[in-house]
Amino acid sequence: MTTPTGATTTEEDPVLVGSTDAAGAKPVELLGRTPGQIAWSRFKRNRTGVVCAVITLAYILAAVLAPVISALYGKSPYEFYGMKDSTLLDDFGLPVAPNGGMSGDFWFGITPQTGQDIFTNIVYGIRTSLGVGLIVVISSTLMGVVIGLAQGYLGGKFDYFVGRFSDMLLALPSQLTAIAFFPIVVNAIVPIDKETPTWVRLVGMWVILALLGWMGMARLIRSITISLREREYIEAAKIAGASPRRIIFKELLPNLATTILVQATLTLPAMITSAAGLSFLGVGFTSPTPDLGRMFSDAAQYYESDLTYLIFPGIALTTFVLAFNLLGDAVRDALDPKTIR
Repeated sequence: MTTPTGATTTEEDPVLVGSTDAAGAKPVELLGRTPGQIAWSRFKRNRTGVVCAVITLAYILAAVLAPVISALYGKSPYEFYGMKDSTLLDDFGLPVAPNGGMSGDFWFGITPQTGQDIFTNIVYGIRTSLGVGLIVVISSTLMGVVIGLAQGYLGGKFDYFVGRFSDMLLALPSQLTAIAFFPIVVNAIVPIDKETPTWVRLVGMWVILALLGWMGMARLIRSITISLREREYIEAAKIAGASPRRIIFKELLPNLATTILVQATLTLPAMITSAAGLSFLGVGFTSPTPDLGRMFSDAAQYYESDLTYLIFPGIALTTFVLAFNLLGDAVRDALDPKTIR
């Protein structure tokens, strides 16, 4: 379709409804589109982003419907089938069937020593990892947005001291710091001589990862806020007598929404891998709680005899993290076409 001047229109240009004749008798109606519609049209043209969106949606559905999948499959991630049926494991605690005990009853095999079903453990492990990641990302994003807005808008000594504090946190090795402070957080809730419930471990990972994960968002929001606060519409709002609350919520936040969404999307895979890493190192979730990081830790003891225990959790976590990272890139390119290379 071409315009009256002969230029070819794109999906981002206003749509022409009707046309004019030589005498100009019939008017041309311009039908504009919202920014959301324009971003959606850009996203649909990104094939990689669409494929990754489908994969991510499949993982989310698997996490939400984990109990349904487990019921239809007929196995539970909490059952020790190897201890109930002595024919599943040999005298060394390894699966009797080849490829990690894969069969019609156990699609992905069973774990050594206990004989837990690997397929349901992966499904529930995705649920655990995704749940922890979402909780941490929401918390760290809120902290980063609030602190970054305060730094950028208020400036002065507050900006200086908070900036130096965030620099100090960024200088800490995140995994080692999490390992060191996890027992402190857990023991503050449960005495050291008591068994630690799963929800306490969840709270410990949530608190530590959130406290170590807000700085990137805060620095990004701060830099954008500093540039926005000097714009004409902000100065006009101040002259009109708008309160700081109104300026922040009505003028600044709407212009930061895209940045916040993209940054949160890119942060989620990092938090999922961090949570899995803590479980792998023994300071996160423990048996029998299904978790991908714990599955890696258990499989590392038997990878020399059979790689099956390591392959399926590895594929599950790698595929999800890679798909979500590429989805985050696609969302960023759709919302801000200037970033497209």
